Amino acid sequence: MKNLGTSIAIVIFAAVLLFANVAAAEEKKPSNWSINFTPVLILPSGTDGLGGGVDPEAKYTLDLGDARLSVGGRLGAYYAKNLFSWTMMPTLRLMVPMGSFEPYASVGLGYGWLPDAGRDGVAAMGRLGFVYRFSDRFAIGLEGTLQQVDGSGYRFASFGSMVSFHL
Repeated sequence: MKNLGTSIAIVIFAAVLLFANVAAAEEKKPSNWSINFTPVLILPSGTDGLGGGVDPEAKYTLDLGDARLSVGGRLGAYYAKNLFSWTMMPTLRLMVPMGSFEPYASVGLGYGWLPDAGRDGVAAMGRLGFVYRFSDRFAIGLEGTLQQVDGSGYRFASFGSMVSFHL
């Protein structure tokens, strides 16, 4: 429960920071909306076989000068730990552009459902990755994610590629 409280506090702090900078960012050039498509691979562990999934995300990004902050939402469908799962959550992403290379950290907190196990609960996600921007509208990248559905023992790491299209 302590990790959940910390995650919620981080999301609230970042949302306040985002909305406090909206007026300043409107004077700059915000990057507007984008859509990310991320197929993921979940490596086998113990008796659990290879898994995979996909988690598309739509987000709005504000340029804050030396950093960029995004608020979005993602829907995930996975096969991991020999179970199917669904997640749906708002996300918060902090990016630090270095030319065309852009490392980032992202967190999300929402709803997770394990239909085969008849379980559901709070889903939490943490992600580190980077993208390489080929243009203002197209980027590709790699990322690693750790996610779980609280109270279910369903926790896994995944690795994936990401394609981003700016609208």
